[in-house]
Amino acid sequence: MGKITEALKKVKDERIARIQRKPDVQYVVKRIEDSKIDEHIVSFHDPSSLLGEQYKMIRTNIQTLKATKDYKAFLITSATSGEGKTVTSINLAMTMAHDLNNKSILLIDADMRKGKVAKYLGISSSPGLSEILKDGVEPDLTFVSPNVDNLTIIPSGKTPRNPSELLGSRKTISLIASLKTRFDYIFVDSPPVLPLTDPCILGSKLDGVIMVIQAGRTQLGVIKHAENRLHQAQAKTIGYIMTNVEYHLPQYLYRYVQKYDNHYSYEYETVNK
Repeated sequence: MGKITEALKKVKDERIARIQRKPDVQYVVKRIEDSKIDEHIVSFHDPSSLLGEQYKMIRTNIQTLKATKDYKAFLITSATSGEGKTVTSINLAMTMAHDLNNKSILLIDADMRKGKVAKYLGISSSPGLSEILKDGVEPDLTFVSPNVDNLTIIPSGKTPRNPSELLGSRKTISLIASLKTRFDYIFVDSPPVLPLTDPCILGSKLDGVIMVIQAGRTQLGVIKHAENRLHQAQAKTIGYIMTNVEYHLPQYLYRYVQKYDNHYSYEYETVNK
């Protein structure tokens, strides 16, 4: 093995070890006093941070899709579990709500098996989507405001016996059509693609699918397999959001995202030269 190859391997191994080690959790993003919203929702606690700015860039791209193709309803999913999909969904919806044009934003937790939107926002998970589709509850009775202007949440609701069948029903089609007339943008947080059929069912009913991918973990073949499943279901993948990415900053500082017990912390570290 040549010296260059050895050096590259050493850098790669050090990076993987640095990301995977379990540090004492010290958040750059601090909880706003008395807020029930989780620290990982950076768009609420620290929207001007580097990570918050990344969500603003995504917001600009989505606004362009709305202007050019009239896309307004998006499914957010991932190939497998644990890639940061729900945190991304909430942060993106909240960033869209912060836009000065006062656009109305709806975030739906469509993971009726293990929905976590309510947990991250400190709200009740029921009534929610399952009650709308299963029991005929009026959507307005499930609307929750997380104390963010222009943002409305439909939680997942109680776990039903047949989530896939509910999502594939005509009620779902009717619900989405109705909500699209009431909100400027709709984001639907769904389960991952490979373990379940839910995102394939939902993706075909929305304008586009955004895939969340965790850097350094999700293999290309896994992503391609998930894309193929979505394509076969006639769901259109329109973009990708990568989590767990190192950001190289001036003055020999970098910011990186670490996974810790199913959560993400954001830290700065000085690079010694």
